[in-house]
Amino acid sequence: MLSRKILEDYLEQEELEYHLDDTDPDRILVVFQTKQLSNVSLDITILNSRTVLFLSRMPINIPPAYRIEVCEFITRVNYGVVLGGFELDLDEGDLNYKIVGTVSRTTDLDQEAFCRLLYLGNSMLDKYASGILSILYGGKSAKQAYEFITKP
Repeated sequence: MLSRKILEDYLEQEELEYHLDDTDPDRILVVFQTKQLSNVSLDITILNSRTVLFLSRMPINIPPAYRIEVCEFITRVNYGVVLGGFELDLDEGDLNYKIVGTVSRTTDLDQEAFCRLLYLGNSMLDKYASGILSILYGGKSAKQAYEFITKP
């Protein structure tokens, strides 16, 4: 069974600073610095006793003029993704990487599984940020940005 206390213990074992949401007892906020991005926020929310949501938020908002191009880019990326995926709010411009972790009725979420889920979204934001930024600031199309990121 998932609990905020278990997740807090795991975060403390990772020596990560986190903040509790005063309005939602099932939500924890962690802020990361990655290789390419600063202030990546990660919302960890317990949805129920067996499901936890990890939502890594891109630290910049996608301007309206670029949302369709970025949407195509993340669709190209998501096609090959096995766990989780990018999502873009077309009205607000928020870009996230979302992962949902589940546990069985008889097995708890262990530290190793928690860490894989904890760091995956940030790794994906880091991996694909330069493609997104090349659309926003480099004049690349979604296809060009994707080919740039995925070339050997």
